[in-house]
Amino acid sequence: MERRRIRRADLLRLAREGVLTTADVGRILRLPPKNARKAAFDLRKRGLLTRVARGEYAVVPLDVEPSGFRPDPFLAVQKALHGQYAFSHLSALALFGGQDALRRTVHVSAPGARSRRRTLGDLIIHIHRAAPERWSETTSWVRRGRVSLPVRTTEQTLLDLAALPSRRQDYAADLEAFAVLLPRCEPGALRNLVVATPRQGIRVRVGHLLGRCVARDPKHARFRPVLDAIERSVSKPGPSYLGTRPRESGNHLDRRFGIVYPGGV
Repeated sequence: MERRRIRRADLLRLAREGVLTTADVGRILRLPPKNARKAAFDLRKRGLLTRVARGEYAVVPLDVEPSGFRPDPFLAVQKALHGQYAFSHLSALALFGGQDALRRTVHVSAPGARSRRRTLGDLIIHIHRAAPERWSETTSWVRRGRVSLPVRTTEQTLLDLAALPSRRQDYAADLEAFAVLLPRCEPGALRNLVVATPRQGIRVRVGHLLGRCVARDPKHARFRPVLDAIERSVSKPGPSYLGTRPRESGNHLDRRFGIVYPGGV
């Protein structure tokens, strides 16, 4: 393919995509599949595209060195996945503004899916199983540039983070996540979601973290009825450990929800 066939208008259309497949290259440049593969190869050689995975590329900004460019992981995963899914856990937190740093691991949930991991270039996609029966009401959308991405709701994200295994819990990070997401939560929706959760361990974790946030910041006082509803849903709680170890010096006990948590946090 001759380089002169790629015009400035073509480059602008490619740039608007951010992340694209070989088929997208063909569609934008109006080329058949065989020529689209050649075009993508040529654009990559010229430093205008960088490879994300087989058949998937990211457009390199003109003012960035191609070797140091890292494509947006959310757009890369969005382009690679098919079927029902939504960004979840730490990835949902990041999309809602809770983190600036981009991680190598991207978390998504899918209704009824088998929990597993898959790779996409140098990215790891952690796929979590979500309950199919509440999928529609616990999924929303966020804008990322020109693209709308499916993401678990803020209320569901709080439950997802609280449901992570103890070995993956970071108590300070959990408190920060709750503080970031609570202003975007609706108390009634959070109450209904938590109380309907069959696992008591998740309910007491949410109750404890929510209680700490309410005690710290008066603007979260509207969640006090949620705390009361969670407490009524709990029978003979704990004790269980959250972000700490048994017999660790400085442990505190939340008697309301039977949670042992680290002191000084």
